[in-house]
Amino acid sequence: MVFIRKVTLHFRKGQREEGFAELDLIFNKEARNAKGFRGFISMLSKDSENEALILTLWENELSLAMSETQILAPAIRKILNTLEKEPNVEHFKLYSTEMYSRRTT
Repeated sequence: MVFIRKVTLHFRKGQREEGFAELDLIFNKEARNAKGFRGFISMLSKDSENEALILTLWENELSLAMSETQILAPAIRKILNTLEKEPNVEHFKLYSTEMYSRRTT
């Protein structure tokens, strides 16, 4: 079973690129080395220039919970000045997934 944390971020006007770049760097560095880390997906909203979303995947509930205090909370503190409000955090269990790419000619 894979456990997922969904973090929705609302940035101050004009701060998304700076804040999100910092957060992405933190996840690339800190999360990759965390026990139980399975991957992440970072997304910038196409509809709202101030919104972004990060999904992090964890191999069990313990690694998900530990990452809340050891990775997520410190990362949010570092970019707090770029945020309009506190991030919305939700948790999920992965039901199914398929990722592939098609070759275009």
